[in-house]
Amino acid sequence: MAVEEAIFTRRTCRKFRKDPVPEAVVHKIIDAARYAPSSCNLQLWDFLVVNDESVKNEVAEETRYIHLAPVGIFVSYGNNYTRENYAWVQSAAAAIQNMMLMAHSLGVASCWVDTLGDVDHLRRILELPPEREILALVLFGYPELIPKTPRRREIDILLHYDHYKGRLNWPSSDDPEHWTLEQIRDFQMAKIRNGARYNKPVPSERDAILAALGSFVKVDGGRWLDVLPLTGLYTEEISRAYPDVEVTFTEMTDQVFEFVDDRVPRPVHHELFPDTFHEARSDFDVMSLIFRLEGYPRAERRKILQTMRQRIRDDGQLFVAFVNSRSYHRPLRWLRARIGHQGVEYALAPDPSLGPFKALTTREVLADLHETGWRVKDRQHFFAVPPADEIAFRAGRKGRKVRIAGQTLTKLSQALRPVDRFLGPVARVQTWNVVPA
Repeated sequence: MAVEEAIFTRRTCRKFRKDPVPEAVVHKIIDAARYAPSSCNLQLWDFLVVNDESVKNEVAEETRYIHLAPVGIFVSYGNNYTRENYAWVQSAAAAIQNMMLMAHSLGVASCWVDTLGDVDHLRRILELPPEREILALVLFGYPELIPKTPRRREIDILLHYDHYKGRLNWPSSDDPEHWTLEQIRDFQMAKIRNGARYNKPVPSERDAILAALGSFVKVDGGRWLDVLPLTGLYTEEISRAYPDVEVTFTEMTDQVFEFVDDRVPRPVHHELFPDTFHEARSDFDVMSLIFRLEGYPRAERRKILQTMRQRIRDDGQLFVAFVNSRSYHRPLRWLRARIGHQGVEYALAPDPSLGPFKALTTREVLADLHETGWRVKDRQHFFAVPPADEIAFRAGRKGRKVRIAGQTLTKLSQALRPVDRFLGPVARVQTWNVVPA
């Protein structure tokens, strides 16, 4: 396989066959790593292949990904020399890229994993000395499914001469007040490009939203506008639950249109946000805004609500779901930041939500609705205490220590369950049936 073909056709694989990879092939992959550039040519890398099932099970206490493929290789590099400008990281990364390209040329798929859990615990399991920095786990195996070509950013956005002339720098804050619409759109496009389906909701959360929808919305026909659904998780559910309703959704990019169209079970319409959304004047019977108020600056979300009011029938209804900041969301967010999960990617936002996310108070949402011509008719709340599956979902992403903390929280959640229904003001998920004022 030519170098150009290897570069342009390699894909990250997450579904591997169980067929073993011959040892000779593994050696050839490691041999390619040896020829990568390294700082000062010190070649301080080590590659640790995990074969033994008992070791794999121990490693799985920190990273569940080890069981996805027949071959898992931990890449480590000496961190006690050439530390300037993260030279040891650069050297290891070059080796990993060589490994993946060589594997691809041999018909072997790969996945670069950087979610490792407690790396100090992993180092002890693998008996690596302290000066060996674990940079990544790379999985190898024969692909069960080859992903389609992911979308790429255009060269003219990435390429600069002499001075940086880029326009979009994503804020490190997860507060939407620090983001522009253009930045939010660009970030969402980047996340959509990576090819993941983002169909991984906490089951209890999804079931609660669908239960509230079924309780509030009783229609057999008409027109429904789902506003800024991003990944289309609930657009899909709406199109299934209300088969005789004409569904339209509004989003910011053609890429998201394609993403949502691929997942919904029947044809739906779409509008481009913000231009078409704010300019169109068609009337809708039902609208939905699910976990999206939290992702936009307040001025923008009021503008969204105002346009929605102009575009709904006077006897129509709006289904709103949002995360209440006066709930366990805030301490859970604080705790997650303390254990290493910080920034936009870890705002504890429900799926679907990619980008900035800031939980709201019920007072804020009421004020926004009142100012834009809406009134709340009915309310339902869910999860004054964390459900067990949410605790497991959050804890499972950061290794053994967090899992132990999660088990403790699960017991607390179960103890408080009988009083959950009386704690509406501090429930995490709020669902409201809203009508024109």
